[in-house]
Amino acid sequence: MSNYIQIQAQIEQLQKEAEAARKREIAETIANIKKAIQVFGLTAEDLGLDSLIKGKRGRKPSKATAKKASGAKGAKKAGAKRRGRPPKAAGKTAAKAGRKLAKAKTTAKKSKAPKDKRSVVAPKYRDSATGATWTGRGKQPKWLAAALASGKKIDDFKI
Repeated sequence: MSNYIQIQAQIEQLQKEAEAARKREIAETIANIKKAIQVFGLTAEDLGLDSLIKGKRGRKPSKATAKKASGAKGAKKAGAKRRGRPPKAAGKTAAKAGRKLAKAKTTAKKSKAPKDKRSVVAPKYRDSATGATWTGRGKQPKWLAAALASGKKIDDFKI
């Protein structure tokens, strides 16, 4: 038993040492980052942190929203880099559209509505007053639960 206690004490000591090392390394890393920011003149926008500083979170705006915000269609800022995929060549887009159309036609023929594999279960219980039924599966319906609470037996409702 003393061996277990000694191991637990060692674990606790190592956890304390690990936490101290973590704090020390975080401080060193932050100092290095601050030094690099100062040397290279980086801004939060350069690091992609501008949305966090402005309090913006969540999804990026759609292309339509971005165009509305930037002004006229096709207006580009001077010296702005284009992001994403390069524009497609005119001949390639028409050929690709034709392939997509042909593929859509073939898949439309193959796809059928899925069949319902669940079997139909005959009801086992019926409320004679309303004609409501229950198969005996799942949660009891309210009409049956109320009747059972009033003192009736479930056998009174069997079909």
